[in-house]
Amino acid sequence: MSLLKSGLLSASIMTVADVATQFLVEKRQFPGRDDVDGHYDPLRMGRWAIVGLTLHGPYFFHTFRMLDRRFRPATSLPVVAKKTISNQIAVFPPYLVAMFSYMGILEPDCHDVPAKVKEYAPRAFVAGCAFWPIANSVNFAFVSPGGRAAYVASAGALWNGYLSFINAREPAPEERAAFDVLPQ
Repeated sequence: MSLLKSGLLSASIMTVADVATQFLVEKRQFPGRDDVDGHYDPLRMGRWAIVGLTLHGPYFFHTFRMLDRRFRPATSLPVVAKKTISNQIAVFPPYLVAMFSYMGILEPDCHDVPAKVKEYAPRAFVAGCAFWPIANSVNFAFVSPGGRAAYVASAGALWNGYLSFINAREPAPEERAAFDVLPQ
């Protein structure tokens, strides 16, 4: 898969994930309905598309190629474990920081990008530690190198729906306290 295809695929998946989150999870409706609390936000969807095209797709295209060069094909459980752990520790945290920073820059109502990163990246990292090791083990063990970006984008539809959801709402005070792991 080429870099451009990876970006386009990620943009598509992130767009679908955000639209699904807005309509199915947040119960938003198209403008014109006065009987609903929230309306669909096409600009929010566009921000996710931009992040998918210009950050997610290229970032994981290059980092998965790097992991393949470093560890070779995952033909055994120890290699799968090494790739999965390396991805979770070395690849995932910088991506979360970059993604929440990028979203903060793109969002017109975000006036403190570092605070946004501090608020959301630790929460997403903890959730990702439950979700991604399983998804990446499958990726490294069973998906060919040429299909990895597509697989990750597909698994990422669920994950990006989660990111869209947490990025769009203000956490409750008890959530803030539970994830207040960074120094003030």
